[in-house]
Amino acid sequence: MHPRPSPIAAAMYQLRDLGVDAIILHGPAGCCFRTARLLEMDGVRVFTTSMDENSIIFGAEDKLVETLDYVINYLNKEKPIIGVVGTCMSMIIGENLNVKDDRAIIIPVEVHSGLGDNTIGAIKAMEAALEVGLIDREEFERQCYLLKKATELEKKRGMAKEKYIKPSYEDDTNKVIEVLKDLKGEKIACVLNAKKETAYLFVHPLIVLNKYFDCINIANLDCSKGLKKIREDAKNILKRFKPHYITGSLDEYPIAGEKAVEILESLDISAVVVSGIPHALPIEKLDIIKIAISDGPRTYYPIKEIYDYAIIEFDAHAKVLGKRDVVKSRFGEILDYALR
Repeated sequence: MHPRPSPIAAAMYQLRDLGVDAIILHGPAGCCFRTARLLEMDGVRVFTTSMDENSIIFGAEDKLVETLDYVINYLNKEKPIIGVVGTCMSMIIGENLNVKDDRAIIIPVEVHSGLGDNTIGAIKAMEAALEVGLIDREEFERQCYLLKKATELEKKRGMAKEKYIKPSYEDDTNKVIEVLKDLKGEKIACVLNAKKETAYLFVHPLIVLNKYFDCINIANLDCSKGLKKIREDAKNILKRFKPHYITGSLDEYPIAGEKAVEILESLDISAVVVSGIPHALPIEKLDIIKIAISDGPRTYYPIKEIYDYAIIEFDAHAKVLGKRDVVKSRFGEILDYALR
């Protein structure tokens, strides 16, 4: 009922995780403009074939070939990895994305915005990566399982519910701070259950809490699993945040929540603060103070249904792209000032 991320954008982010040097969008110059610009902050060069009205009638394979040649020359490196991503325009008219050039490893992803769930685009990117040998069958199946679990999570407990969720910028910042102040001297749990690189920001308020409270830390920071970038991000965060328990890797956030709750049930704590994707935790069964920190104005209401307090970090994803160290969060900075 309300706007959701596009399969095209999901394919582009998945290609980023695979380590591509560049992405060519075979479509109009304005397609997925925000995603393209954000990914460039993360070191991925994004180009477009700039399809126009004439392309709809006469086709645009020549535009794709010309753009690919330009990109290879621009990158100026041996065997660059280049993703070629479809758009609504190119896929509707049946454009061929399987262009060949021996100077590069090319990953053609036939995707458009009408496919359904955004994770379908990511799965198609993984299918193409498997086809060219960038990943093995085991990792392919693992990634597909996690992507499907992510969609299932959002449809059941997140912002992909069938009903319309109006954006809300409300939060309970002042009240949460007062609640936390009343907990001084008591033991609390800090849970990081974050999606990939957003962990750079969502770990920050937990680091701050560790300065002022006796905390038990739980996190999805297993750096032995996932694509290369995912493992490296976990290693970077582990330099700054030391969990007592690890629930999974940064791409396992849809399933790591259940393990986190199993651990929480065994602890003698007064409150829990969950940062990242808090609705992945079946937290309802815990009879303690529950505080959630997440991203996006449409996330507030789904989280508020299962947590006592909900804090929203705005544009968290945009703030972490290109970063390789902890990023200060709005709420973390407020906490650090208020709890002194």
